[in-house]
Amino acid sequence: MEFASSIGLTQAGYSDIERGKNNVSGKIKILLKREHRVNVVWLESGEGEMFLPADENQNSEEQTLIANFQLEIQRLQKEINQLAAENNQFREQADSMNQIIEKLKTDLNKK
Repeated sequence: MEFASSIGLTQAGYSDIERGKNNVSGKIKILLKREHRVNVVWLESGEGEMFLPADENQNSEEQTLIANFQLEIQRLQKEINQLAAENNQFREQADSMNQIIEKLKTDLNKK
């Protein structure tokens, strides 16, 4: 049960994989590699060592993917900040227009 939960599965889900009822998904492969240092190449083809050495826990492809995600997060944060600033400007303009409209209404009612 503990092993199954370490890779996000129930005991029944893990048993289904063991019995061949379900395949190992990409997500499970990533978790097996990250949590238990399982060599995905070995898992898929039987070639190589079953476990990765401790220092090869993340390959360069994963590191590149993580770096790209971090860059995308930074880009999106900048875009959010820009949109928030633009939103504030629009609100200020709308408030200013509403004040002008109210003043015009008041002036018209005086006549």
